[in-house]
Formats: sequence, structure tokens, C-alpha cells
Amino acid sequence: MDKWLMNNTSSKIIALVLGVLLFAVVHKQDPNVNTHQPLYETKEIQAVQIVTQGLDEKQYVINRLEPSTVRIQVEALRSRMSSILTENYKVILDVSGYEAGTHTIPLKYELPDGVKLVSMQPSAVTVELEEVQTKQFDVTIKTKGTPQDGYTAGTPIITPSNRVHVTLPTSEMDNVQSVSAMINIDQANESVIQKQVKLTAYDKAGNMMKNAVIEPSVMQVEIPISKPFKSVPLQLNVRGNLPAGLAVGSVEPSVNQVTLYGPQEDLDQIEFYDGLQIDLSTFKAAGTYNVNLKLTLPSNLEKMEPSAIDVKVVIVAEKERVISNVPITLAGRNDKLKTTITEPASRSYDVKVVGAPDLVDALSASDIQLIANVNDLPPGNHRVTLQVNLPRFVRLVNNPTFYAVILIEDKDVPAGTDPEPDPNPPVDQGTAGEGGSESEGQNPPSEEQEVPSGDGNHGTETPDNGSNA
Repeated sequence: MDKWLMNNTSSKIIALVLGVLLFAVVHKQDPNVNTHQPLYETKEIQAVQIVTQGLDEKQYVINRLEPSTVRIQVEALRSRMSSILTENYKVILDVSGYEAGTHTIPLKYELPDGVKLVSMQPSAVTVELEEVQTKQFDVTIKTKGTPQDGYTAGTPIITPSNRVHVTLPTSEMDNVQSVSAMINIDQANESVIQKQVKLTAYDKAGNMMKNAVIEPSVMQVEIPISKPFKSVPLQLNVRGNLPAGLAVGSVEPSVNQVTLYGPQEDLDQIEFYDGLQIDLSTFKAAGTYNVNLKLTLPSNLEKMEPSAIDVKVVIVAEKERVISNVPITLAGRNDKLKTTITEPASRSYDVKVVGAPDLVDALSASDIQLIANVNDLPPGNHRVTLQVNLPRFVRLVNNPTFYAVILIEDKDVPAGTDPEPDPNPPVDQGTAGEGGSESEGQNPPSEEQEVPSGDGNHGTETPDNGSNA
């Protein structure tokens, strides 16, 4: 036996047998222990957002959604689960076909490939749909700050339009107060232009209405920044006389107003611009003349637009005409006295005038005023010189003087009787000259006459010789 054990081959065999036995003992399997990893994994995802589909935003809005998130449990291969992001799981609320009101709607879901839904809590939600309304609103642009000294902000210019459409739930529409935006103009010395101005709807309490859908939601806004300016009417003066036999047919400036720039306190003192004159003595024959006149800038102002204008002057052969039965009107009567025109008995005159044919032919008795001013006259007979008001560029032939004899007496009306109607209606000083009467047609004219004047000018009591203008 000892000899066999000492054999080298025998030792190797024994060692191999012991190694096999030891391996078997170490790797003997425990029936209570599972040594294999599972192939699938289950995962729970909290607060998955619900995505809405099928909502016609032109008709409805979701007022209430309860709950707004859900909890889902999914299962997938372990290797697949680890590579999926939470955003890849979608829970869908499909409101297609539902009308206004409160509804309980089952939820749908979309999962990544290879993922199976185990559970979803809740599986349905409560939804309240409300009809929406669209109305049109004006856009209000508010400014913040003030321009530099001497500059003013003009009216905002909104492009493409100053009106927008606002869409809101019907229950909120009546609470809209304004749609506006704010533009900063602090210390600006030139126009402020912003091409992308976001508009916001505000309620009557001044709070932003977040649910409002505004179309268009952005606009281009320009705030003009300039020095103070004022637009005033242009009055054109004429002076001098035309040659005998000629008359002014018309005087037409190329513009009717001018714009003045300068300190506000100086602009406030100016109501019109009358710094232009046309000398009629420079026209020697009938015809149409275009005259260029430079405008003189008034003192203390900085700029005037335009700086020059063209004036179209039409000179024609004059025409005479007699306007019959031009009535005498009274001005300045005392209501406590009885005033009567005794001479002329007709209480009217035939008036011979001269001027451009078109102007003269269009005249009627109502276009001429013969005014007797009886203001402050005491009781008695008075010979009063009549004031004559004529339309512009029309004058009297031979410049006659018209008179009227006026009887003023105390009223003596018996008790219980009505006074007789007054045969001599008064003229209203505030409206005398309407119907075309202007300062150029009056007698007497001054060395310089004003053209055109929109109001009648009553002038002095006694007329002098007229001008060809």
C-alpha cells in the first residue's frame, strides 16, 4: 500500500478526485435561492401630464380639468425600461365631439414600443367645456416717461391696424376693459419705433387676462417725437388795384393751412397766418397767373411748413349788374323802443355792383347786406348811413352812399293787446355777412384787404370808394 501511495501517478489521480469533490461541495445548489435575474421590470410613474386632443379652440375652451395629472404603472424588459425617459409616456384626453358642459371622459395613452400598461389611476377625468366668444377691440398705446425738454409725443401710429380680435370664454368677455401695450419714451428726442410690441388684454380691475387670445398678438408701433407744432389757417392778403375794366375772378392758394414749430407758449398766441400779400397792380391784363410766394417765419418760431406756396390768380373782364330790392336790416336795436324805417318807403335799395361775370351773375339780394346801425340812438328821427357788405371781389359801381331815415319812439302798447309785428327785422351782428359776404367786398376797402375771410366784416358806418380787388 505504501509503495502504491508513493507512486507519482497514484498521487496525481488522488489529487484530481479530491479537486472534483471539493468543486461539487462548493457549487452545490441551494433549492431555496433563485440565482437567475428576472427578464421584466415594473415601474410606477407619478404625475403624468394629460395632453388634450380634438379641442376646437375657435368654439370651446377647457374651464376645468380634474385631475390634471395621472399615475401609471408600466412593465417592460429590464434592458428596455432603463432607456425610456418619463416624457415618452403620454396620457391623452380626446374631447372630439363633446359640446359645452361638464363631461366625464375616459383617458387614452401612448407608450413607447415594448412597454405594457399595468394600471392607470384615474382612468377617466371630469372636464368642463365652455363656448368662446370673439370681439374686436381698439388698441391703446400707453407711454412711459417724458421726452426731452422742448419735445412732445404725438399720436401713436399702429401698424397694420389699431384694432384686434380678442377671443375669451363667454363668461369673461364682458370683463375686458382694454387691449394695450406700454412704450418707453423717456428722454426721447426722435420718433420711437418698436416693430414687435406684444399686446395684452386687461380686465376692469386692471389685471392681465391670461386666457385672452389676441389676434394679431404683436404689432409695430411708432410714437412721433417732435418739437411742439400747430397747424393754422392761411389767410392771403391782397393790395393795390387792377387796371380799369378788370376784376379778380378767383385767388386760390395751393394750401389752406401752414404748420408752425416752436415754443408752445408762442404757438398758443397764433390763430392764423396772414403774412402773405399779392399786389393786384402787377396784373395788367386778363388771364390766369401762377404766383410763387415765400412765407416769412413769425418771430420766436423755429420752422414753418411749407416755406413757400403757389397761388393761382384768375383776372377777367369785369361785368356790371343791378341787384334789385336789397333789404335794409337794423342792427343794435333797443327792445324797449320802437324802431321804424321811414325812408326809403320800400325799405330797400337797388344796388349796382361790378366784378367777375361768374361772381356777379350768381348774386342775389340775400348776398348783399345794407345795415342800419341804430345802437345808442335816442328817440326821434335819424338819417343813418348804411353799411354795405358785399361778397369778396365784388364792389359798388361809382361807390354810392346809401341812407335810411329811422324813426325811434317809445313803445306805447295798450294793455291786453299784442304789439304789431315788427316790419323791420333786426340783423344779427353775429351772423351778418353770412352767405358769402367778406371783407374784400365791403365799402370802404382799406389799402390792404384780407382774402379769404370766412366771416362777414361790418366795417364802418359810412362807406368810401371801393377797390378793384
